[in-house]
Amino acid sequence: MYFKLALKNVKKSYKDFLIYFLTLAFSVCLFYTFNSFQAQQAVLNLNKAQSQIVDSISVIMGLLSNFVSVVLAFLILYANSFLIKRRKREFGLYMLLGMPKQQISKVLVYETLLIGLISLIAGIALGLLISQLLTVLTASMFTVTLNYHFVFSFDSTFITIFAFAVIFFIVMIFNAFIINRYKLIDLITAGHRNEKPRVRNLWLSVLIFLVSLALLGYAYYTAIDKGMMFVETLTPIILAGSIGTVLFFLSLSGFLLKFIQTSKRLYYRKLNMFVLRQINSKINSNFLSMSVVCIMLLLSIGALSTGITLRNTINDSTEVTIPFNYTGVSNHHEIITELVQYAKDDSRIKNQMVINSYQDKDLTADLLVPYSKPMRKLDPKNIKNTPLDIYKLSEFNRKRELTGKPKLSLKANEAYMFTSLDSLTEYVDPILGKNAVLKLYGKEITVTNKAYELEQLGTAQAGYNVTSASIGLVVDDAYIPNNALPASSIWNVNLNKGVSEKKFQSEMSDKMFELQGQKAYMGHSYLANETRSGVLENAVGTSVMFTYVGLYLGIVFLVASAVILALQQLSEAEDSHHRYQILKKIGAEKRMLNQSVLMQIGIYFIMPLGLAIVHSFIGIKVVNSVLILFGKLDIMSSSLFTALLILIFYGSYFLLTYFGYNRILQQEKA
Repeated sequence: MYFKLALKNVKKSYKDFLIYFLTLAFSVCLFYTFNSFQAQQAVLNLNKAQSQIVDSISVIMGLLSNFVSVVLAFLILYANSFLIKRRKREFGLYMLLGMPKQQISKVLVYETLLIGLISLIAGIALGLLISQLLTVLTASMFTVTLNYHFVFSFDSTFITIFAFAVIFFIVMIFNAFIINRYKLIDLITAGHRNEKPRVRNLWLSVLIFLVSLALLGYAYYTAIDKGMMFVETLTPIILAGSIGTVLFFLSLSGFLLKFIQTSKRLYYRKLNMFVLRQINSKINSNFLSMSVVCIMLLLSIGALSTGITLRNTINDSTEVTIPFNYTGVSNHHEIITELVQYAKDDSRIKNQMVINSYQDKDLTADLLVPYSKPMRKLDPKNIKNTPLDIYKLSEFNRKRELTGKPKLSLKANEAYMFTSLDSLTEYVDPILGKNAVLKLYGKEITVTNKAYELEQLGTAQAGYNVTSASIGLVVDDAYIPNNALPASSIWNVNLNKGVSEKKFQSEMSDKMFELQGQKAYMGHSYLANETRSGVLENAVGTSVMFTYVGLYLGIVFLVASAVILALQQLSEAEDSHHRYQILKKIGAEKRMLNQSVLMQIGIYFIMPLGLAIVHSFIGIKVVNSVLILFGKLDIMSSSLFTALLILIFYGSYFLLTYFGYNRILQQEKA
């Protein structure tokens, strides 16, 4: 009997369960899709290195899914609690008719089982389809051929079913606990209680608002001022930002309505007075959840835009960071010299060159401060000890020749300034064109160039500084004393067609460490070697990882935010019915009522999103100060992509909420 009752309830109220069901199904779909990543190898023609990358990403996605499952569990519990709240009167009627609480709990258990089973089946089916698209996307990102056939992951299916079975079991226990807590009078009188303002005093609410702005301003300023070093003050930034967000929404319920009432024309226009009072009441009762939604939207926007930005940056910068088939680097020039001698007659080598960097202890970055305002913001203690990289014109031109660039021409007392890092262009650019005069090995030299190209001095991973010049000076060879020892030496090699880069790298790497072992080097010592194919493979792997992690987390937080707002609105639709009935009786047209619902839900959805966008504007700006180490940032495309996803997911839940709200009002009327 109770199972039949549960089945009838689900059939009768399927429209009420629609957002809950869609959220469950989409959560299952998302969980299955990103956990089936490893199964895609079955149809991808990956080499050994690429397979290892896929395995590593699969492990990361699996660990990430543990966190996502917790987020989804809280989301489902939250959604379930709002559904329970909306059905209080129904449960009260059951109790009036003599149904014990234990039996009501049993009905809820059956309903949870039915909805859970349907959502699991629908979610896994949808996940199967989307995972096929993900396979095609993965193939295009790895630039490999696709021997397509339908991919089904038994492991992902089992993990998905197990994870959501645990979640549904927790929901059942939660429902039983909630029902046992309720008293009959609470269930019967549900919906007749008005919210009392959290902050009644107008001036107190204004004070709280100003405090919230001060906290947010402190968080913004500290983050921007610290730039790349923002991690050092991350805890106070997060605390100030979070508390400021909560106080912001708390204060709005105290003075927002009063503020708008000062504009009589706006306040008394159409149904604005009614809508604004509705919004004020909802902010008052839900300020904490709106703050949580705002922070989750910040995380969503940050994950999506950062993931896509980093992917594009790595892909673009990789083309710049692989000028040679092979590069070996050491801060002991003897090792590179002997390595070059060892490979002198190697038939595999098409051409090669060595470029050495030199340093003068008296030529440090602080000498550039008078010529560059951004330099003045840096810690003088740090830049005082940061030497500039110096290169011989002949070696620099040889590198440019092998990479298809024109040679530089410099007079005896001229220098060409450049950098290999996008992150330093803001410091270098203001120096150019000012004929900056520097002292190099006791002789004056003038920086004469007005522009430069980013020069990667060898093949390396994006953001890897061993083959990069922080701030470099190219000078005539005569400026470098004969007894000056290189600070580092870079050996660049282009191989003949068909030669295995990995085999060549393996042999040279063994030789480098052999040479290092023959000498007892003291102090800081480093060896590094890289190949073009190795950089490309790692770049693709990193690109895929950041893309999928950003999408996974971004969409989860985005959906969670939209669901919370949607359920809050729908759960309160029944409470608002009698108010809309009164409006209709006093002559409000249906079109005006629909517009008031649209305006009310629109403001409720836009407020946390608006503040989240402001937060993310600052947050992304600060994070990008670190990401620029990987290369030039493509912010526009990632911003457009993030905006598109917000429009699709957030906008869809907004529309579902609007139509669902209107349907509930009409249903109650009937």
